[in-house]
Amino acid sequence: MNEPEIQFPVIAITGNRDYADRAALLKGLDGLRADKYLLGGARGVDTDALQYLARTQPFSQRVVVVPNTLADQPAATIPITSRNASQIIELRNVGSDRYMIRNRYLVDNSDYLKAFTDLRGSGGTYNTIEYAKSTGRNYSLTVLLEQDLNKYLELSDGAFRLFMDQARANGVPLSAVKGIITSYFYAKRGYIPDDVVALLQRW
Repeated sequence: MNEPEIQFPVIAITGNRDYADRAALLKGLDGLRADKYLLGGARGVDTDALQYLARTQPFSQRVVVVPNTLADQPAATIPITSRNASQIIELRNVGSDRYMIRNRYLVDNSDYLKAFTDLRGSGGTYNTIEYAKSTGRNYSLTVLLEQDLNKYLELSDGAFRLFMDQARANGVPLSAVKGIITSYFYAKRGYIPDDVVALLQRW
């Protein structure tokens, strides 16, 4: 294993429930070292990261923070959490904002946020990143690119342009997203708009 890139006493981890790029997740986790990790307990990145950290960093504390109670979590995540978490914190919130409260708890009680994201500008992972930015918390992103073009075709033009802006701002290589960008505009419009051509040239 390579020397870790990111070392903090407490690192919070957030990420998408659905993702295809497991290799990027594992590489991103290999670059972390902490005495304690805070995770959200959802399916996807949360539980996959919890299992991986339990295996690769068994002496770390792995604290899972759930919005309400463990029993209210998705059934498939409960045994994973019970087996791999050092501690479970139940926030006992039942309101519609319970996930936002949990995500803010992760940021507020950590020194650093590591986010695994597909860069689509909505959802819990996106909101957690935005909250970390607003509080001045140190953070970094590992981009989990979606392999299914249909996931991008579901996005509006504005949402897809936000994805492009975030990919560029976060240092995603053009080679990783050029096929997605060109396919999106050919499928939606039949051509690539001039401003997008200019953006690709500046990338």
